[in-house]
Amino acid sequence: MMNNQNIPTAKYHAKTHTGFEPLVADELRKHGATEIEVGRRGVGFTATAEVMYRHCLQARFTLRVLRILYSFQAKNTDELYRLSARWSWEDILSKDGTFTIDSTIYSDDFKHDQFATLRLKDAIVDRFRAKTGIRPSVDRTNPDARIHLHISKQAVTISLDASGDPLSRRGYRSRKAIAPLNEVLAAGLLALSGWRPGMTLYDPMCGSGTFTCEAALWASGMPVQMNRSHFAFMEWLNFNKAAWVTVRDEAMDYNEEIPTKIFASDNNPDAISQTKYALSQLDLPSHDVSVDLIDFFLSEPNTTEAGVVVLNPPYGERMEPEDIDEMYAAIGDRLKFNWPGFKAWIISSNYFALKRIGLRPNHRHKVHNGPLECRWNGYDLYAGSRFSEQEK
Repeated sequence: MMNNQNIPTAKYHAKTHTGFEPLVADELRKHGATEIEVGRRGVGFTATAEVMYRHCLQARFTLRVLRILYSFQAKNTDELYRLSARWSWEDILSKDGTFTIDSTIYSDDFKHDQFATLRLKDAIVDRFRAKTGIRPSVDRTNPDARIHLHISKQAVTISLDASGDPLSRRGYRSRKAIAPLNEVLAAGLLALSGWRPGMTLYDPMCGSGTFTCEAALWASGMPVQMNRSHFAFMEWLNFNKAAWVTVRDEAMDYNEEIPTKIFASDNNPDAISQTKYALSQLDLPSHDVSVDLIDFFLSEPNTTEAGVVVLNPPYGERMEPEDIDEMYAAIGDRLKFNWPGFKAWIISSNYFALKRIGLRPNHRHKVHNGPLECRWNGYDLYAGSRFSEQEK
């Protein structure tokens, strides 16, 4: 178990994907955070323990929550060691506890990430030896404390992980899923598209069902992490269990489901099985989701009202260039002639193939799907001559 300074508020940092920072900031305001500062791939904020609990439980667009422990300037690893050893690590970690260190370093002064990580580890264990005669152990698999070292030039920030497993892990994904969208990425893409619960959604290349599950979870009003039983902050010695139970029960009891029609389909039977499995793992009280074996190139909407259609087609890594161009051209043709009145959104890392869609995007967002830089393009589908405009 870890010890943690008993202060009513603390500084935190919510990590997210590029482009999702305003979405995270809006959620933090709703959850009661203050002093919100939007940064690059993250948002800083101040919060009580209860607000931090609430955000970890309900955050849709946050990947991880870190509590800021210590910030200072260091020119080299010797200074990193010396200044880190001053920190009262015995107030954070018990002498028989375990820890691990994750590092993110952008600095010409710290050219070897592993050595900087090693020096921080040395500072922690040497501090314990000097104070108690006993040192905590390193456990990379299941540590009591996950410490984050971030260095930008000479600015050092040491943080403590509050969330534990990444908040993208909602607990519904099939282990058989191949290259699925990250859950936070899917939720953020839906938000950027303008889709909200109550709007009809089509996911006609559903794959393992991440778009579908994120939309169904959002429409249910249930807390995002309702299936999670453990967060890292539960290992903190001043963890307020009563406050946590109150936050959790309020989130579970005071939710409002918004009736939403969601249609998922794919031409691959395995994808259909994975999507149905994921929905079953979500264990929502109710939902209006249809999952069917349908080829997108033979599909058309089966509702009278328009809505949003989202597509995550192959990017072409395992296809011949002429085949991927033909596929994207066929996607554009299908949208033109069969989905009038809809808003279509497509994510792809293949910019040349996206041009073969044959439609001019009304909206563009630069996002990352893992290491791949992608475009999330939105198209307003009109009947008539506007379909002939080429993307520029």
